[in-house]
Amino acid sequence: MSGTISSKDQKILWSRAAGRCSKPDCRRKLTFDKSEESGSITFGQMCHIVGEKNSKNSPRGISKLPLEVRNEYSNLILLCANHHELIDGDEESWPVELLHKMKDDHELWVEESLASQTLTPEIIVYSNIIDNLNSYLKLDNYNWFMSNAIKNILHKDFIEALDFIEERQLAMDWPNSNQNLEKAIKDLMKSYSNYVNHFLKYAIAAEPNYEFYREDTTYKRTFPNPHYHTYSERNMLWVKKNFFLLSTYVYYLNEFTKKVRESFNPIFHLKRGKFLVIDDFGMYHGGNSTLMLPILEDIQTHLDSINLELEKFEKENKNWC
Repeated sequence: MSGTISSKDQKILWSRAAGRCSKPDCRRKLTFDKSEESGSITFGQMCHIVGEKNSKNSPRGISKLPLEVRNEYSNLILLCANHHELIDGDEESWPVELLHKMKDDHELWVEESLASQTLTPEIIVYSNIIDNLNSYLKLDNYNWFMSNAIKNILHKDFIEALDFIEERQLAMDWPNSNQNLEKAIKDLMKSYSNYVNHFLKYAIAAEPNYEFYREDTTYKRTFPNPHYHTYSERNMLWVKKNFFLLSTYVYYLNEFTKKVRESFNPIFHLKRGKFLVIDDFGMYHGGNSTLMLPILEDIQTHLDSINLELEKFEKENKNWC
């Protein structure tokens, strides 16, 4: 659910509900700490008032409310897990009108009883960049991205994402109110830019529909080709560096996710946990299917070694290069 609700709408919902269950006889704080009553971990849940889908299987889903607004703040209510289950399991007792009234009453109680957090310009700036990165980098479809990237294939959407990121790197006017989050965003954008720019050095849009970019192997079509082995060695080094720049990006993606959860949106891709490098075919691990959580120090050691190889290659082939 959290993947389809924008960070801005999540932030508004959590702040106006003061991070508490909206049911008046509950109003427990929705944190990731153990609850005093049961010792179990309590999670806040952003619940749809009108169901997310126009279906009988989606509680209160049969409605004229447009689907495109059902994930917006106006159609969401913050509840604890117990009351989410209770309300969605008894639609007759909890119609749409009653849920809207309960939400309004709870937010009025927050306003009158607690120091409610307002939607500041800083929050709007951070929300927009987080939502845009989530969208352009297609984090909700990360496994699809990784299954292609590990084979040195990128969909054109990820090339277009580079244009957005490089424009934001130059144009962002940072609030400087959350420097840890800002650093994580900048590191993520820089690592993605480094990865895709290197990928594009020796990649081309491929037939039949040119939607995917992949390794340029046109040199194999020329026969005889006196530079065949030079092209082959160049591409081999390109592939090796792609892998470690991809791993660097994944490392900073995890740092970004961590900082977003810590200081801005505690449920940002929470169900996923960490993003991994997924090498299903063992292309970089001796043929063994491997899951890897990148470690920056290890990656940098390999990148330093590859850069030395590249420097040597370019010197030996300076006339050809």
